[in-house]
Amino acid sequence: MARKTTIAWIVASLAATAGGLPATTSQAADWRPVWASPEVPSYQTSLGVRYWYGWAKTGKDLFDTTGSALVSRLTYDKLNSHAAEIFGRFEHSYGWYVKGFAGGGALVNGTLKDEDFPPFIAPYSSTTSDQMNGGLGYANIDLGINLVKGADFKIGAFVGYHLLYQKVNARGCSQTASNLAVCNPAIITDILVITQNNWWHSLRVGLEGELSFDRFKLNLEGAYLPYVRLQGSDAHWLRIPSSFTGPVPEDGTGWGYHVEAVLSYQVTPVISLGIGGRYWHMETKGNTHFEGHVTTGTGSPQPVNWKTDIAGVFIQANFKLDAYINSGR
Repeated sequence: MARKTTIAWIVASLAATAGGLPATTSQAADWRPVWASPEVPSYQTSLGVRYWYGWAKTGKDLFDTTGSALVSRLTYDKLNSHAAEIFGRFEHSYGWYVKGFAGGGALVNGTLKDEDFPPFIAPYSSTTSDQMNGGLGYANIDLGINLVKGADFKIGAFVGYHLLYQKVNARGCSQTASNLAVCNPAIITDILVITQNNWWHSLRVGLEGELSFDRFKLNLEGAYLPYVRLQGSDAHWLRIPSSFTGPVPEDGTGWGYHVEAVLSYQVTPVISLGIGGRYWHMETKGNTHFEGHVTTGTGSPQPVNWKTDIAGVFIQANFKLDAYINSGR
């Protein structure tokens, strides 16, 4: 039910782009399929840069081999990030387009709450650590087509691929529950205790809308992720090599969604400046593969559920390459 509600909200938000247009006779006459346009074939190309400030929360629930009992929960929260991006778009007058972006930066701070539950540990344990010097990388490529457009709007649909990389480093450890055997006495933050590396691969299917007024332009985008694949590894450094031979691999498949909005202002025919925001959610169900990675016994896969949520705001500068070329410069 939650997934259907999310999809409906995304579609409704994009539909509002067209719904907010004044219902004038001239605009109604301009509504048409883009591929029916009598225009002489042409194209538009743009390239831009962004600075993104974001915050994130990611974590996992690890179950016993039967999948019926919760063994532990790790929650990385208040993950602030700084990232630089490049983005671009190539659009043909017949309506099809290619767009994408790529970025990278750092997860500069945050916390880890690490919980272990009875009967696998007694009593209940809850520890906190500081997240420091984490990493963030992402890329996106979409192929789409504009379905209809008017004098000052257009609506398109696209399919694409999204890649997200997250690295978190938990340093130090202090017990906040009643378990006296774990992180008691506390471990100082100079010591690295856990590193988690996660790669999220996603298929995107979405809609986008564009509305222009004077020199302003509003872009809205929503994408449903019908397929998400996680590839990760968990390194509990204080338990290597006593308990584990090295980082333990993890995997999973699931779903998610992306939403984004950008408001820009055309400063010159060539340059526009803008501000925007985005939100990403992805979740998977899979396994932590202890087999072959424990020092005692053979180990067995254990079910693990992962979730990640990322929100952020950005400022951007966009450069119309075709406008620059056609200006004769």
